[in-house]
Amino acid sequence: MLALARVPTMYSYSRRETHYSRKQASEVTAAYEDAGLFKTAICDLMIELIPLMRHNDRQDLIVRGFVDRKTEVDIFFAGRRAAEVGPLEAQLKALMTRARKLASEAGARPPQVEKIRLPVRVEGAWRRSLKRDDSGWETGTYHFVVARWSLLDKAGNTVSFGESPAI
Repeated sequence: MLALARVPTMYSYSRRETHYSRKQASEVTAAYEDAGLFKTAICDLMIELIPLMRHNDRQDLIVRGFVDRKTEVDIFFAGRRAAEVGPLEAQLKALMTRARKLASEAGARPPQVEKIRLPVRVEGAWRRSLKRDDSGWETGTYHFVVARWSLLDKAGNTVSFGESPAI
């Protein structure tokens, strides 16, 4: 009789078995939150946001934008700053509505979303994220996490939101 070779036990680390170690909201200080968000150098730059927006499972606002008018990136308004994005969302939606209305009145096709841009000055940090495609290759992309931002209101005055990182 042949002896069976001992086969090592394999363990599955599926997402269902992941243990979440998030702190309760009441335990999260501004410094703790910002240390997790802004892990690289803080910089100031001018971006152009387009009206492509979504919220993730943490209720952060993610807006598509352009740096240097040609490099497309995701812009994150995360953590406690996400509560202040209402005016920004409203302005982006109004830009889209106005562009569609003008196109319809002129009898033209609806405008391309990438052509509708809102200039915004932002302060924040770049972060790298890795995404794995269906074939297993990982692709690195960058996104920008915003700490403070400024935009022009209807009267042409600069309005600022957010706060500098507490780190």
